[in-house]
Amino acid sequence: MFDFHIHIARLPQKKQLTKLLLERNYDFIAVSCEPWEWEEVAQLKKEFSTEVKPFKVTYGIHPMIATQVTRHTLAQLRKNLEDDEHAMVGEAGIDKRYPGYDDGTQDQIFLAQAGLALELKRDLQIHCVGDYMHVLKLLEEAGFKASQGQDLPSREAPRPIFHRFGGDANFVKKALPFGALFSLHEDSFRKKSTAAALSLIPESNVFFETDADESFLEPAELIEELEGRLESVRCSYAKCRE
Repeated sequence: MFDFHIHIARLPQKKQLTKLLLERNYDFIAVSCEPWEWEEVAQLKKEFSTEVKPFKVTYGIHPMIATQVTRHTLAQLRKNLEDDEHAMVGEAGIDKRYPGYDDGTQDQIFLAQAGLALELKRDLQIHCVGDYMHVLKLLEEAGFKASQGQDLPSREAPRPIFHRFGGDANFVKKALPFGALFSLHEDSFRKKSTAAALSLIPESNVFFETDADESFLEPAELIEELEGRLESVRCSYAKCRE
């Protein structure tokens, strides 16, 4: 089991849950979206990461708080990333449901994080509820480059990761030259246009996620639910590939 996007810090009894997940060999990336969450995942990593089993984390600014971001917030984000050379950037992105979407504020906060990803050579976890093609334009503006012709994207270049992917075939074709990875959630199969696009993505560029961020279950019960949700995504993906 590898959960490519889960909000451990937002789940109940996070320390006990983390311990049980690791004991069950349930691997994951602990994604964080705002300063309080950065502190939580950093502490969990300190407590649970080992050389044999590194604790994978991200630090980012979700568009839901884009209008609250200050220079201090961005400086704090940089410090977290510099202190952890293996951390991804994100969850960053745009979301039409939150303030700052129409006036460009979300764009500017996203560009700042995309710039950090390039500078520090980190993959970028992207949240998009809105215009996927606009996100590609922002990536290009930040300096992400698409490979040309038959050339494969450089393995050293940071990769955009489209979390809880919901785009269509046209977007997939445009995003793959950037080395894009696609993280699939149960919601990714609800739109016919997204499900139809998945066969265009090389299997090496596909991952599965729960995006779990709240629950009333006890840790042992929650793990069973998480495993079931991941397996459901895996099965849905397999059907799309048939």
